[in-house]
Amino acid sequence: MRPTSHLHVGNYFGALKNVVELQKQYKTFLMIADLHALTTLENTKNIAEDTLNIAALYIAGGINPKKVTLFIQSAVPEQAELATLFNMITPVSMLELNPVYKEMLLEHPKATNLGLLAYPVLQAADILAYKATVVPVGKDQSPHIELAREIARRFNYHYGKLFLEPKTLLQKELKILSLKDPNKKMSKSHEAQTHIGLLDSPKTIHKKIKSAVTDSGKEIVYDPFKKPAISNLMMLMRLASGTSIRLIEKKFQEKGYAVFKESVADALIKLLAPMQERYNTLAENKKAVQKLLETGSKKARIVAAETLKEAKQKIGLL
Repeated sequence: MRPTSHLHVGNYFGALKNVVELQKQYKTFLMIADLHALTTLENTKNIAEDTLNIAALYIAGGINPKKVTLFIQSAVPEQAELATLFNMITPVSMLELNPVYKEMLLEHPKATNLGLLAYPVLQAADILAYKATVVPVGKDQSPHIELAREIARRFNYHYGKLFLEPKTLLQKELKILSLKDPNKKMSKSHEAQTHIGLLDSPKTIHKKIKSAVTDSGKEIVYDPFKKPAISNLMMLMRLASGTSIRLIEKKFQEKGYAVFKESVADALIKLLAPMQERYNTLAENKKAVQKLLETGSKKARIVAAETLKEAKQKIGLL
């Protein structure tokens, strides 16, 4: 995650919850991507605080720092140096054709910096510095992982075999939509009313869900194509409560949108309450969170430094 603001329920269901499960199976490196944030972040005055907040939310959401190497991207300069080496073998044309880059430019038209164009190269270094075997991503991030695989191939071809080609561990497709526009994905870069933040109060959650857009008609029916807005709220309720879509339809088919929205808000509040309680405890001791990040970053540097050393040796640098 990039530390650009607080996380929302889409981040939790689509990414964080999956990592919580994967930490039980894999030796896991989890990075807060503060350098990547600089590609589109115009004001950096809150980036340090946001980094601590996201780390606290990771832990409150179930990440175990004893199992996971939780670290800050900028605290491991070896990754940036490795990216510089990768830049020497990465064609500009390959980066310009990246569909994610085109989407980011549409969303951030002022972000014409080199950092955004070269985002996948640094991302490749983020991955290959740890010789990762699998990278859990959503389908929309698959092009970046394929670029990382291509960079690994190019390095191995030019300088000798060093890097494995990481496999994409596709996460189950889960698209949580904006509360104001069901044609758009829920995003923390959009206005606050479009998403449910993991730290939103019960009052705020009720207000946001109450004002969420709905479709024509009053039927509580799951149909993402004909009724995307109400289907999005039904998906949120399913994820928050564990109740199946079929049971939700049956329970609310004759109760109308107002009653249904109230129940969606209640389910989200119940889900987030224990996470918020853990977060508040951590937030009272930011120094402890910072210490965890420093410890994790030192562990990450040891691994990344060894990889960088091997890469320089392969290239033939003195």
